[in-house]
Formats: sequence, structure tokens, C-alpha cells
Amino acid sequence: MRTFAVATAVLALAAVAASRPPPASADPARPPWLPRRALWIEVSANLPTLSSRDAIRALVARARDAGFDTLIPEAKNAWGFVIHESAFAPHIRTSPVARPFPPAYPPPPEWYPADFDALAVLIEEAHAVGVRVHAAVNVFGEGLVREGVGKAFDRPEWQSVHVMRAPEGTGVRFVPASGAPGTIVYANPAHPEVQLYELAVLWEIVSQYAVDGIVLDRARYADLTADFSDLSRARFEAVLGRPIAGWPEEIVRVSSDGTMQPGPLFTSWVAWRASVIREFVRAAERVVHQVRPEIPLAMYVGAWYPTVFEVGQNWGRADAPPLFAAWSPAWSDATLLPHLDYVLVGLYYRAVSRGEALRQGAPPWRSVGRRAAGARGDARHAGRRRHLAAGVCRGPRPGQGSPACRRRTHRRVDGV
Repeated sequence: MRTFAVATAVLALAAVAASRPPPASADPARPPWLPRRALWIEVSANLPTLSSRDAIRALVARARDAGFDTLIPEAKNAWGFVIHESAFAPHIRTSPVARPFPPAYPPPPEWYPADFDALAVLIEEAHAVGVRVHAAVNVFGEGLVREGVGKAFDRPEWQSVHVMRAPEGTGVRFVPASGAPGTIVYANPAHPEVQLYELAVLWEIVSQYAVDGIVLDRARYADLTADFSDLSRARFEAVLGRPIAGWPEEIVRVSSDGTMQPGPLFTSWVAWRASVIREFVRAAERVVHQVRPEIPLAMYVGAWYPTVFEVGQNWGRADAPPLFAAWSPAWSDATLLPHLDYVLVGLYYRAVSRGEALRQGAPPWRSVGRRAAGARGDARHAGRRRHLAAGVCRGPRPGQGSPACRRRTHRRVDGV
């Protein structure tokens, strides 16, 4: 039997023990749109499958037979290419990037069908057998560093600006995302044009496709080194009510070895970045629910909440206890939960138990068991239809946002 490549984490949700999804009436308190078992479909690893109706029909059938009730295809992938017909976002069929490892293929313009709408076909085939489709949208990823492709290269002013140590070891330098370490070029979440563009992608999907939900991914900053653009400086100074004399030293100091030390404004900076993400997610909720009020808006996040301040993404509850030194009431106020219907938590750890983490020299929260329980508490929110799901992944790349794990374990985590 031909296998299809699914190189992303299987998201194990509540009640995954059933071989087939139970009927919606089995749990009257559970919202019908909340996945019990979902399959994430990453574009690059599955592009050959996403190029024909027959292959998509086979994928859907196998997923349904394996007990999945929800598919989560990346309508917009990690570097900004889409699989739906868009009036402005670059389609994956135009990407010049070949894939050199299995499933290997040449650049899509050489073979991907010009008139094939993968998202529409996937929705049709899934709905035909009673499977839901929650479209994933990678928000601020807009290019690939090495390949030099993506919207961020067409609009370089959109790129995040990273602070790094100068090569000679004295002072700092500001580097656009296309020249910074890493794989994906992140756009600046604080840039108004970037926000409008990403919201337009969401509007296009929910207004033209019969998706059953939206999952935001990479709705965050790239890391702690971003964004130090002039635009972000001006916006942060406006919040402070004064100019910043020492930029970026009042926020962070970059040591001679490249490590970053907090400056006197670091706590305020952390909270401000989180507020930028909150305002975007709030706007995303309005866009989605004004067009399709009946479908959920979700977010995929990494489970390492004690370090999540580095990416400006407060997916914890407003009254969560402080778990890092840069915590502040303003950070707490920037919680994303009031604007989300459910949260998917990726548990990318080698260690399954707290004890195993300690034996590996890691803090106990860097384990599947601890964070599955901790995430449940971090994300609980006494508001409208807030739920938690957890994708449990144990593989060779722990602690990373890319769900490219090979070995998988599943653990039950009830919705909250």
C-alpha cells in the first residue's frame, strides 16, 4: 500500500482512544466543532498528495479510517505560500523551492497543476465523509532565508529587524530577518501593512472556502532578538511617552558571546510585544467571526510557557502565576485567550516524565507529562467556549516550533 507523507505532529486530543470519532451527541457539553483527534498536514512534506483529487481522497479516507475527525491543512505555509486560490498571496505552485529529501520533487512550477485548488478539493473530500477541515494559517512567516523567496523579499520593509553582536565583538548591529540566523523570514508583527495583509489572507479563506475552523500558527515574534526596527522603536516610545536614549541598551544588552541581558526597559518591552500580538489576534477574531460566526478560531503554540515571553505570545490565562522574571501585570493583560476558541499545545520534548527531564539535566517542565498538565492550567480561562488540546510529540528535535518529529506518543488531555 502506498504511504502518504505526513511529516508533522499528530495532534492527540481528548478521548483519542476511540478508533473512530464518536457521534457529536456522545458528549453534549462538548462543542461540536472541537476536534477529538486531528491530523496536521504540512505543505512541503505533502505537496505531491495535495496536487490531485485522487491522492487527497485517499489521504482523507485513511485519516477517517484511523479515527481522525478533523484535518488541519496549512492553507498558508510556514514561509507564506498558500494552497488556495488567492488574489494577492503567492501560491505554492509558483514557489521555486525544490525538495531534496523524501518525498523529493523539483520546483513546483515544473509540475504542480496550474488549475488545481487543493484547499477546495480537500474540503469537498473531507466533508463528503463527515470529516471537518480547520485551515491553518502561518501568520508572520513570509519567506525562506537561504532560498531568498517569499513576500518578505518582495516587501523588504516588512521584515523583522534583529539585534545581534557586531562581528568585531564591540557594539551591536541591526540585521533584517533575511540576514539573521534561522530558516524562516519573519515579518514584523507591529507593521500595520503586515497586519492588514495577514488579516486579508484570513478574510479570503473564511469568505471563499467552507472551512470549519481556523488555526493560527506562528502568530508571534521570531525570537527575543526581534523586532528592533525604527517602526517598532517609534511605537514603543509612543507607549512609554518618551524617547529611548539608549537603543537597544535600555531594552537588551548583547554580551560579547552573543547572549542577551535585560536592560531597565526589558519588562515593559516584553509586555508591549505581547500586546502587539494580542491586538492582532483580536483583529483576527473579528475578521473570522464577522464573516463566519459559527466556526472556531484556534491557535497552535509551543508548550514552553516559562520562556514564551521570548516570542511575545501570551497564551496563558490572565491569572496564571508568574513563571519568568520579566512577568508584569501588563503581560498578564495581554493574554490571547479571550479571543480564541481553543488552543493546540505542541509538546516537543525528549523527556516524557518530570523525572526523565531531571535526569537529562533539564527543568521538570521540559517534559511531556509536566507540560500536558501545566498547559491545562496555563490555558484555562473562564470565558466563552475556551478549550485546550495537546499534541504530544517526542522526537529528535525537542523544544522547537517545527513539528517534524518521527516518534510520537499520545496522552489524554481533557478540554477545559
